[in-house]
Amino acid sequence: MGGRQIRLGMKLEFGLIPQTSWGLSLANKLGKEEWDKIRKEVYKKANYRCQICGEDGVLHSHEVWRFELKKKIQRLVGIECLCEMCHNVKHFGRSKKVYSKSYVDRLIKHWCKINGKSERDFNAYNAKVHLEYKKLAGVDWQVKVGRKVIV
Repeated sequence: MGGRQIRLGMKLEFGLIPQTSWGLSLANKLGKEEWDKIRKEVYKKANYRCQICGEDGVLHSHEVWRFELKKKIQRLVGIECLCEMCHNVKHFGRSKKVYSKSYVDRLIKHWCKINGKSERDFNAYNAKVHLEYKKLAGVDWQVKVGRKVIV
């Protein structure tokens, strides 16, 4: 049975993580040296460009997770090379809390540009994602990377 990713057909989508899984990332579980090796390999494979918009500025590694609701398993399915803007859109919920309104407005415009959509479309998308997100909230996820459980 397939798992859930909150995918609604956009090129740039949110990568929301349920609060019960905050901080349970591979980046946080590995030592700095090991994580640096992995993320640098991800950048190299992506030709040092954002895999969503093609930007070649400051790069980030973004973990892509699939959620298997019935089994309560959160599984790492990949790591993406993203620019700072795309990465902050992926973590839009967090971005709204830690960045200024003007920067958040820039993130919304970036989402609109990449997806060829309007701000109205963004607001509708945001509402849909949060409905899906509520289905994942409050679950104590077993976090897996490959066959290994990291929690």
